[in-house]
Amino acid sequence: MATVNNWIDHLNKPAEEVAGAIYPGVGTEGILVIIGFVLWIGWHVISSKQESEKLEKLARRRPGANDWKNNVTDG
Repeated sequence: MATVNNWIDHLNKPAEEVAGAIYPGVGTEGILVIIGFVLWIGWHVISSKQESEKLEKLARRRPGANDWKNNVTDG
């Protein structure tokens, strides 16, 4: 990463002479995208497992068609 001592001189240079981007984290964009993608996939896997467990628990209870009328919560 380049260090700029005089911003006025740096900003007045032609585009060909400027060394490159000057901001924190230059070059880490690819790694951050990969990390974000892994987290996104992980989120979907975890939520899918949790939903499957919940649906299996409900299927084991085998509620009838009129059970909703009792208005009893599972707590």
